Amino acid sequence: NKKNSVIKPRVSGSLFYLIYFLSTGAFGPFLYVYYAELGLTGQQVGILAIFFPLMTVFFATPLSSLADRKRWRIRMVQSAILIVAVIFFFMQFPRTFWGVAMLMLPMAFCFSPVMSISDSLVARMALRNKLNYGGMRMWGSFGFASAALVFGMIWGEVGFRPMFAVSSLILLPLIWILGQIEEGPSRDAKERAPVKVLFRDTGLLLLLTGAFLAGIANSLSMTFEGIYVRSLGGTSFLIGLMSAFAATSELPTMYFGQRIGTKLKGANAIVLAYLLSCSAYLGFVLLPYPTVMPIFSILKGLGFGLFFTNTIRLITERTPDEWASTAQSFMTVGMFGLAPLVAGPLGGAIHDHISPAAIFALGALALILAALILGIGIIQGKISE
Repeated sequence: NKKNSVIKPRVSGSLFYLIYFLSTGAFGPFLYVYYAELGLTGQQVGILAIFFPLMTVFFATPLSSLADRKRWRIRMVQSAILIVAVIFFFMQFPRTFWGVAMLMLPMAFCFSPVMSISDSLVARMALRNKLNYGGMRMWGSFGFASAALVFGMIWGEVGFRPMFAVSSLILLPLIWILGQIEEGPSRDAKERAPVKVLFRDTGLLLLLTGAFLAGIANSLSMTFEGIYVRSLGGTSFLIGLMSAFAATSELPTMYFGQRIGTKLKGANAIVLAYLLSCSAYLGFVLLPYPTVMPIFSILKGLGFGLFFTNTIRLITERTPDEWASTAQSFMTVGMFGLAPLVAGPLGGAIHDHISPAAIFALGALALILAALILGIGIIQGKISE
């Protein structure tokens, strides 16, 4: 695969994340705001928000494991991206809960293995070529920040509906770019370690538990942050600005994440990341003023960048190559599957029956618990660099 590539590994990994998150930034901060403006209730928005995690829980690991065994990692992601782009284009048309649900469910199924396989491909490629994974992943943060800011202004002028066609078209170049990424070395079935070795690693299980709890906070923010800002009188531009600030502030901790992780012995850097993000969620609760919220978005971004790069890196280093996508799928299932299944309906109920601000208090609590669990594991010597 490497011989057939026309661009260098560093460039292919960076381009993948840049374009993928350009598409995500064009719709991610605004999707559930659009549905709320269609007249959907907080509970209905919460239900829609569980479709992607539900499909992730059921299908991310089986499909990622199949891609590992058959070495179909590249072709599976390429096929999924194409189908997702087509379905997402047509999501601009339905205007009822059931109409949206009928398209979102199959799209969520196709999307379920994309990030676990993609992250494993790029992280393993970085490890083999002695590259800085965070240096490639940070282009995703840059793409998301740029798209959120620019499209936040555009959608404020023309409305949200064009975001479906625009985001769909942005995805299409990924099919070619994925063809430039290394599949990785093959290994005879008899030489493969059994998949159960992943479950014997206590340090890996602690990392996955922390990712699950961080995923609860992240899911609450992704789903309800825009709605919260609107409830306080904020504009769509401010929503995009907050997303842009959060994503831009990820850049330094993404790029220097590996260096910081080495200095702090890996898992300590993740604990620091949890605490940084927690301070942002507490800020949303204690100072609910739209004009100061972008400041807390910066803290949230710094924390996420440090957490994500070091978690991906430690999982990659702790797992055999033949189960690379499977191991990453466990993180994907926990953070983007199980966590949103808890956070979506619970956040919707809290929004409707308590207050939007209480959603972010729950996010802060989840991050504090994650820091405690990982910290205890570090003290007991269960996880280290």
